[in-house]
Amino acid sequence: MFDLKRVDFSKVLKDVTLRKPLIYHMTNGVAMSEQAHLALAIGASPVMSLYPGEAAELVSAADVLLVNIGTPSREGIEAMFVAAREARELGKPAILDPVGYGATKMRVDLVNRLLDTKAFRVIKGNGAEISLLGGQEAQVRGVDSMDSPRTALAVKTLALKHDCIAVATGPTDYVSDGKDVYALRRGHEWLTLLSGSGCYVGTMMAAYMSVTEPLIAAMTALALMSVASEVAAMKSDGPGTFRANLFDILHDFSLNPSSFDMPIWEKLEI
Repeated sequence: MFDLKRVDFSKVLKDVTLRKPLIYHMTNGVAMSEQAHLALAIGASPVMSLYPGEAAELVSAADVLLVNIGTPSREGIEAMFVAAREARELGKPAILDPVGYGATKMRVDLVNRLLDTKAFRVIKGNGAEISLLGGQEAQVRGVDSMDSPRTALAVKTLALKHDCIAVATGPTDYVSDGKDVYALRRGHEWLTLLSGSGCYVGTMMAAYMSVTEPLIAAMTALALMSVASEVAAMKSDGPGTFRANLFDILHDFSLNPSSFDMPIWEKLEI
């Protein structure tokens, strides 16, 4: 049985800086450069490509695959399937960010077909995306989400259905392995003013998946982002300075993991 009290979360941060894992990002054009900068800030190494002709080779070379469907294209979608199948074949850890799931029929079909590859150990989205994937009602506005009280049930349903770790981000973050559901009510509201903040978390989860099991990786990433956002906000005048301070603090915590106090995750009875 998973015991939070026995997990050394600071070791996860340290192990990433020692290993410097290569994360193959198949991500959206809005946040691509930001995710590359963040990967370097936390001690990982990024590579970005949506070209089908090299997707399999990059999966083979990388430690982790991250697929984010935010700005899809015909060529990019083809590359995602090549990469997902190769990750499945090689047993490489992979994470799927179903950006905008439910907003259009194309996105719904694309995510469902990607999940059919059975390549993904983590599915991470906002509350609305994960609620819809988990069979609950939700309202989606572009890539933003309306918070749903049924999100906690949805993460458990989704994790159980796909034998993975399901993650829903929002004012309350939820994580489930299909057996238990954990909640974290931390973080600063200015994260909602950074269009790539959810993508940042995907990069962090991918990095941590290279050194620990997916559940711990997901919980570490969400906790670190929540605490770092609160610290950054205290030093910032607005979203612009907040973004810069957030990167600095994530970098500092990664280099000095003993200074990071893991917030308390609540285990829900669901």
